[in-house]
Amino acid sequence: MSPSIRWSMMCRAAVMAALLCASGCASFAKWQQERRDAALHRQQNREYVERNTQSKGDAAARAKQLQREAHLHQLQKELIARGDPDSLAAAALFEGLLSRMTSALSLELAARATAGAPNRADLAFVQLQLCESAPGCDAAPLEARQRALDPANGIAWTYQLVRADRANNGPDWRRAREGLAESTRLEVYWNPIVSRLASAAAGKGGYDSTSAAIQLLAIESALMPAFEPVSRACSVQDIQQPDVLAQCRRIAAAFRGADTAVLEAYGSSLAIRLWPEGSAESRDIELERRGLRYRVELMTRNTQKVNSPHAQQTLVALISRYPTEQAAYHALFVELGLKPDPPADWTEPVTGG
Repeated sequence: MSPSIRWSMMCRAAVMAALLCASGCASFAKWQQERRDAALHRQQNREYVERNTQSKGDAAARAKQLQREAHLHQLQKELIARGDPDSLAAAALFEGLLSRMTSALSLELAARATAGAPNRADLAFVQLQLCESAPGCDAAPLEARQRALDPANGIAWTYQLVRADRANNGPDWRRAREGLAESTRLEVYWNPIVSRLASAAAGKGGYDSTSAAIQLLAIESALMPAFEPVSRACSVQDIQQPDVLAQCRRIAAAFRGADTAVLEAYGSSLAIRLWPEGSAESRDIELERRGLRYRVELMTRNTQKVNSPHAQQTLVALISRYPTEQAAYHALFVELGLKPDPPADWTEPVTGG
């Protein structure tokens, strides 16, 4: 199994664990900062090794990395030559990976993909993701188009909230919170993007659909939007205002209905502090969180089985069959002989929140 997908799987489980612990959003913000610091440290170490060491082991690792990049370049070349929207979108994501989101070609390919399928919200979101990650790219028009294509989906508002939060723009910040509250769900089109673009890449550059999907899963994990501004928009102080509390409850509900487990876990972490302890809503949220914590613990306890080549190949097939990441994993657990829902006698780990 590719190291990138193994790291991605472990990373997503760690995200959910942070979100579901007792301190919820604050713990997740700390985890994100630690992840950014660790990533920077790893990059600095890699650059130092490349500049200053010539050991056989380093040379072999560098050769393998160059070989992987060569395969990706070949895959990308073949996808561009094919020229259909899914192939161009896949090439755009792979270019983003190769360039560390600094290439204008990535944005150009994504634009060509959406021009070829202007009514596809999933491809529009790929373009939006890449623009949001590229220095100097004006994402506002793409956010507006995303909302026009899928008005019930609040994902574009999360990006506007991030931008307004960074600029300390109060009116835009409040409008983004209102827009997010008017949404009925948060969707990043996780399964459609991975399954469709992996199918487009299958048979090119030495990749089959499984290996292409593995790369795409890792890329999409890295492009997940930031949550901290949402937490600040629903701060303890702000939710003292009844209208803001109502907005934040709707925002939490939209996240709880998301198409990925990480977004769902964030929604439950936000929701648990928006309802009185002991209320019917609070009890429902706690049941959700118990189920989420159980599945994180299940993955951790069965790491070798869940990360096996057979499990990863099965997961890729399930992603193309089910509409959400959660549904695909539920089916995977069943396939692996694991119980996807907590038994009545399951006891949460002592360190759980």
